[in-house]
Amino acid sequence: MSFGGRTTRARLLLLLVLVIVPRAAWPQGPLGPEFRVNTHTTSFQWFPAVTSDSTGNFVVVWHSYFQDGSGAGVFGQRYAATGAPLGAEFRVNTYTADAQFSSDVASDASGNFVVAWRSGTYVRGDVVAQRYASTGAPLGSEFRVNSYTTAAQGAHAVASDPAGNFVVLWTSQYQDGSGLGVFGQRFANSGAPLGAEFRVNTYTTDNQLTPSAAYDPAGNVIVVWRSNEQDGSNYGVFGQRYDSSGAPLGSEFRVNTFTTNAQNWPAVTADAAGNFVVVWQSLTQDGYGIFGQRYAGTGAPMGPEFRVNTTTTIGGFLPSVVADPSGNFVVAWVTYQQYGSSSDVFGQRYDSSGAPVGSEFRVNTFTTSAQNRPAVTADAAGNFVVVWQSLQDGDAYGVFGQRYRQITPAELMRFGIE
Repeated sequence: MSFGGRTTRARLLLLLVLVIVPRAAWPQGPLGPEFRVNTHTTSFQWFPAVTSDSTGNFVVVWHSYFQDGSGAGVFGQRYAATGAPLGAEFRVNTYTADAQFSSDVASDASGNFVVAWRSGTYVRGDVVAQRYASTGAPLGSEFRVNSYTTAAQGAHAVASDPAGNFVVLWTSQYQDGSGLGVFGQRFANSGAPLGAEFRVNTYTTDNQLTPSAAYDPAGNVIVVWRSNEQDGSNYGVFGQRYDSSGAPLGSEFRVNTFTTNAQNWPAVTADAAGNFVVVWQSLTQDGYGIFGQRYAGTGAPMGPEFRVNTTTTIGGFLPSVVADPSGNFVVAWVTYQQYGSSSDVFGQRYDSSGAPVGSEFRVNTFTTSAQNRPAVTADAAGNFVVVWQSLQDGDAYGVFGQRYRQITPAELMRFGIE
């Protein structure tokens, strides 16, 4: 090989810079300023959820009070990968009587997406969904997800695989014989149900609720939830893996190692290899802390559970997590009174080995009053978006967002040498 020539020297210099500059020093800041998602600002727009396709186009949904003429309604806004809105905000629910609220959204790789929400009253309701093409055009009509309709169905989640097959999970009252249980329904990308609705939790004593789900590219799905008294002390976090046919992969398992007091609000994400990460809030482990556990695609834990938040005097709440295809991931959560406001949204990046990338960072720029309930999504390159609710649109809560560069910047470590 030859080491002569301007091109080779330039490549060697760039390689040297890449080797000696710490990963955390590479630019990872926001892409533009934070932005308001909702156009309609009267009353409350809150409880946002977000999803993105492989190219970075993303969709935000939320529920808005009195905008559809009767209680709460579900609304959405589509965006290009550049952050430019795609069309106007749109109403998701066709049925407007009573309340439509607690929405979630999931996209396939091509940008087709499905929104699920709870329809009814705050005491009695069903889980309803609406499918959309990547253009934002509805695919068919809204439809009820749950088959069992006795008592209340709510506290749900939706996840999609890259091909558009999806699963909806929810909490059902009294259906498993004792309090609340977690149930699900699988669907093909055509919207046709795949089999019957199924119970997720094996342990049925007391309450199992607040599910979260994630697909890997092979169509396997992981569901996590919190279960009361199952780990011996208040709530614990449990999970169940399924293959692409819907068959369970092994038994349900406990996620949290620390079991004193309550472990709440789990969220899960998976990478292209099927490795997954679960995060949750732990009460009394460091006050109110955010903790996580990494898993291989086989379901085997990868290392011990770990604390996400660095600042422990304030605590963290309501975590959300997303991984890019390479396994780098980012966690977002709420922390109270860290910067003088009543609450702020913070984040922490990790590389695929589970090592933190840089320090925890504040997401919201506007810090007056309360910013909370974050949700996070990422595209195939690892660029990510955080959305949250904030008291800053002039009339109660509004929905705001912030775009970011890759979770872990690409490191071009290989160059041909002339």
